[in-house]
Order: sequence, then C-alpha cells, then structure tokens
Amino acid sequence: MTTSRSLPALSAIAGAVLRSKDGTEVLAKTLWENGPVAVLVLRRPGCVLCRDEAQRLWERRAAFERLGVKLVCVVHEWIQREVDAFSPGFWPGPLYHDPSKSFYGALNGGTPLRGSLMPLLNPFGSVWKRIRSAASRVKEHNVIGDGLIMGGAMVVRQGDGGVAWTHLEAEIGLIAEPEEVLAAAKAVAAETAST
Repeated sequence: MTTSRSLPALSAIAGAVLRSKDGTEVLAKTLWENGPVAVLVLRRPGCVLCRDEAQRLWERRAAFERLGVKLVCVVHEWIQREVDAFSPGFWPGPLYHDPSKSFYGALNGGTPLRGSLMPLLNPFGSVWKRIRSAASRVKEHNVIGDGLIMGGAMVVRQGDGGVAWTHLEAEIGLIAEPEEVLAAAKAVAAETAST
C-alpha cells in the first residue's frame, strides 16, 4: 500500500551525511548521482519483520539491476552486533547509517513517525499475523534497539530528478511489498528511457 502523502522534496534527503559499514561518510545525493536508486528505510535490523522485508526485496535484486536501479538500505541506529547479524545475512548490499534520520523524516513530511506498541497487545490482530508470517521465513531475530521509528521505502530518480515514489510504514510491519517497490523502479526506468 503506497502512501497518499505528497512526495518529499529531494532537498530533504540529498544533503544527509550517511555512514557506510566501513565508517566512510557519504553524502546521500551521491547514491543516485549516476542512476536511480531504491532505498529500503529500515525500522530495526534485528526485527523479524524488517529482516523478512529486507531479504524479500534483496531477492529481486537482479530485476532492479536489469532496470539500472541500485538497491540500498539505511538504518537510523547503528548497533554493531545487530548490523553484523543483519548484513550480509539478510541484506548483502550497500548499508548506511542515517544518524540525522533524514530519510525517516522525509517519509513522514519532515519528522520521523513514531509507532505505537498498542497493536502488539492484540495477539489476534494484523501486526501479529504479519509477525507469524515473517517468522516462518526468518528464524533468527530479536527485539534489540529502537523499533518504534517507522521505516518505509522510496525510489529516487537519477541526479536532480527527485523522489519518484515513497511508502511509509504507518503501522509496525506494514511494509512496501517488493513488487510495489519494483513497480516504482520500472516506472522510473521507463521515464529515463523515454527522455
């Protein structure tokens, strides 16, 4: 389910200083300098739902590559043990720390969305249904870290083309399905081909 919010301005994320796994600082705009990029904005690396989301998106990497769209992932907190367990096990691709939470804020109109634990109180509710489904595919997970800064996904056009598509995780585990992200990437690739 794609959000109905207006797309964020590219300036909301372009100047973000990200840190790669090796500690190198990277200006976010360099990620889409040479081609479009799909960004997984992850809620928490140890989360069963997040790990499932990441591995299902990464499984479609070849389809993104055929379109010329790079896949990257950002996290809002860097707990080394959690990052080491998440990457490469669930996300072997480029992974960046977004300490300013610029991508998280951009998804929600400027301020990162803080989720609620209330849906977790109903064991028969939709959140638990999603957790049980993800747990059938992800055996190792934990609850370490801040799992209430909601994530999402976005597709950014090359250069100064702007943000083409976003999805905000409005409730825990309400992720952008990989096919939705891929459809957004296909639309961007088609735009690029027609210019």
